[in-house]
Amino acid sequence: MQKKSIARLQFITSPSTQSYLQQIQSVVMGGTNWVQLRMKEEKTEDIEKVALEALSFCMDNGATFIMNDHVDIAAKIGADGVHLGKNDMAPDDARAILGPQSIIGGTANTFDDIKRLADLGVDYIGLGPFRFTETKKNLSPVLGSQGYMAILNQCKEAGINLPVIAIGGLMPDDLPELFKTGVHGVAISSYIAKSEQPGATTLDLLQEIGRYSSANWTRFH
Repeated sequence: MQKKSIARLQFITSPSTQSYLQQIQSVVMGGTNWVQLRMKEEKTEDIEKVALEALSFCMDNGATFIMNDHVDIAAKIGADGVHLGKNDMAPDDARAILGPQSIIGGTANTFDDIKRLADLGVDYIGLGPFRFTETKKNLSPVLGSQGYMAILNQCKEAGINLPVIAIGGLMPDDLPELFKTGVHGVAISSYIAKSEQPGATTLDLLQEIGRYSSANWTRFH
């Protein structure tokens, strides 16, 4: 079984007027093929219940399903992979549990973070935050487009070719400048989750991302 590719638009669930499952259904029907279930305050049994339903929907619709943290649940239900924050399980430990075909992403704020994660065998990097966001507590220093440019240049010089996904308070107007830095893609949460029509918002973002040249996509990979 071949490992799935890393999407250029990744949706991360966020508390909103829609349930987590409704959010996932909306964005997948809107065209994205990558969702990450992020439930930080709920009980484990509630997270597992939503995860099972979301995974089933994603499998039926050809979307990649990623768990935020909760390696145990990901292993139990057969999720496509996990995204691990700085205070979550170490990526190499998660790999030992999930196996070689699982996708493992890691959160980074600096080049040193990326280097450490690369050494631990992650498949992609979630680099941020781009700007202040209320989605995350204990936010790391914001990077802005210049921060992304500097870090991605360091990655190139070091021969680190992992896909880098920008995250943190992103808006559509940020995309032109952001993709010039060489990021592989973007992860968006609140902007989609809290919109009146998450599916339509997703479609608009996909069309916007599609306007950027392949030269920008492939600058570092």
